[in-house]
Amino acid sequence: MSNDLEPKNVNFVQFDRRAMSSHRQLILKSQLGAAILDLFIEKMNTNNAIVCSYRVLEEITGYSRASIGRALKVLKNDNWVQAIKIGSAHAYIVNSAAFWTSYANGKQYSMFHATVIASAEEQKQSLDELKSIKLKKVPVLAMDEIAVISNEDLPPPDQKDIDLN
Repeated sequence: MSNDLEPKNVNFVQFDRRAMSSHRQLILKSQLGAAILDLFIEKMNTNNAIVCSYRVLEEITGYSRASIGRALKVLKNDNWVQAIKIGSAHAYIVNSAAFWTSYANGKQYSMFHATVIASAEEQKQSLDELKSIKLKKVPVLAMDEIAVISNEDLPPPDQKDIDLN
């Protein structure tokens, strides 16, 4: 028996058949562009967005910055992705007419959630230093829990009462 609260098909990406011949042409035109597009599709969230730097793409693909730039130019010019500059990185939004992970919703792209890929080499702190930072933990509901809503004015919980360590 399936639980209605469980996410369905969370590892699926849908690909419109009408985009398949164009995708084949992309592979012939720019193998690196097609590989980067496939990486974006693999990692994107339900808003078709992903944030990463050129450095990350260089590390993942093994290609130079110039080659990455040419491949991304093909992806942008051929309308496979839209790129939005964020500091030294870009948010890439994959064309949702061709690929998607949830129902199409016609959202504008001014605000979105994104999968962010960060390189250890780009950080000012080592991964061990970043892992050692103690962040405040906020309790969250599990899929099978129900929120109890009340009109009582209660103070916020003390951090020591909600530490989950």
